[in-house]
Amino acid sequence: MAGWQGGWARGLWRTGVALAAPPLAAALAFWAARESAYGSLGSWAFVLVGLLAPLLLLVVHAARAGRRGAELISLSALPAGLGAVLALMSVGHSVLEDRGVEISCVVLEVTEHTETESSMDAEGRWTSTTSTSYDHRLDCPSGGPEHLDSPSRLAKEGTSLAVVFDPRGKVSPQAAGDVHGWGLRTAAEVTVAAAVLMGLAGGIREAYGKRRRRPRRPPR
Repeated sequence: MAGWQGGWARGLWRTGVALAAPPLAAALAFWAARESAYGSLGSWAFVLVGLLAPLLLLVVHAARAGRRGAELISLSALPAGLGAVLALMSVGHSVLEDRGVEISCVVLEVTEHTETESSMDAEGRWTSTTSTSYDHRLDCPSGGPEHLDSPSRLAKEGTSLAVVFDPRGKVSPQAAGDVHGWGLRTAAEVTVAAAVLMGLAGGIREAYGKRRRRPRRPPR
């Protein structure tokens, strides 16, 4: 009886952790970004709480689940991590919607930057991922940004570009049409919800698998 209770208690604990880890990681990222933008949270504290803490939480969570064969719970760390990133990004966009100032700038120069990252998968094969970003050097009215980074070319040299920037300099500027605070928050909620559902399904699957593997008692 004690073993049965201990097994169920352990299963409930693991399922609870699988349900709590994704929203906790997103909440940490969101809180740190908001405190950095609206409060007095410093840069190092933001990196520790908003970036490293959620990452460490999800890595440990995925590793522990993977070691005991709960693959679905382990994989839930992927949408959970994406949700944390989207939650963090949504704060910057919300700040621009809240107190951002829209100005018209002239694009002086656009520089393309290409980065290639290589990684090894579980089977020992190397894969490469290439990402491209564009640095727009701007001539803005006094107080405006001098540069704007974007994954796409926003305008040609010599043309005007509408830019929204934070007068307090807490968040990065964005092109006027690329501010999507509500959309990013919604995307973060959807991905975190997907991670929670994966964790729940993984917990049920793990409990059912262990129940099937449990040896039956011999008849008396």
